[in-house]
Amino acid sequence: MSALQELAPGLYRWSEFSDEKQLNFNGYYLAHGGEAVLIDPPELDGDALHMLKDTVARTGGNPLKAILLTNVHHDRASQRLKDVFQVPIHIHEQDKPLLEFSPDATFRNGDTLPCGLQVIHLQNQKSPGECALFQKEKKWLFVGDALIGKVAGEVNQLPPDKFDDITKAKEGLKVLLNYEFEDLLLGDGEPIRGNARQTLDVFFTD
Repeated sequence: MSALQELAPGLYRWSEFSDEKQLNFNGYYLAHGGEAVLIDPPELDGDALHMLKDTVARTGGNPLKAILLTNVHHDRASQRLKDVFQVPIHIHEQDKPLLEFSPDATFRNGDTLPCGLQVIHLQNQKSPGECALFQKEKKWLFVGDALIGKVAGEVNQLPPDKFDDITKAKEGLKVLLNYEFEDLLLGDGEPIRGNARQTLDVFFTD
């Protein structure tokens, strides 16, 4: 389990390694525009939690507003961190009924969330409410299960048995080509730092 890693000013990542999947489950802390959020938070040990608390305190000018889930399967440590930080959990309205607990708020396609994150609803994915979150100013795109980075520098999909139709799932990702992003911050596997839009182009031409 990794400690907090600063990827860029106001952007931090921590990871929990999955022996089953043989890749990292990633969570992100984002502070921007006078606000802060946690995205898809995986479990974290005592040292990492202490570092996260310190980071939240140090960026006190950006109060923590929410825990954002890109899909129902990324609830992970969200309830624990809700109790720690006393902030609400948000998820897409179509994934709300699939959670084992009641979220505090829902969002839908096109909504703007704290930190200026725009919701991009992705069709025909693993769960009906799968979303990406786009930070236009920073050119950061957060993606949960719709794309994974099992091989560093590349993106791929989960195995076909995770989808009703993997071809339709891949087609549903083409909406991401409408956005100009430099970094692809993945929930599973290694993030793509720089030239991520070109990496996605390669994914669609393979």
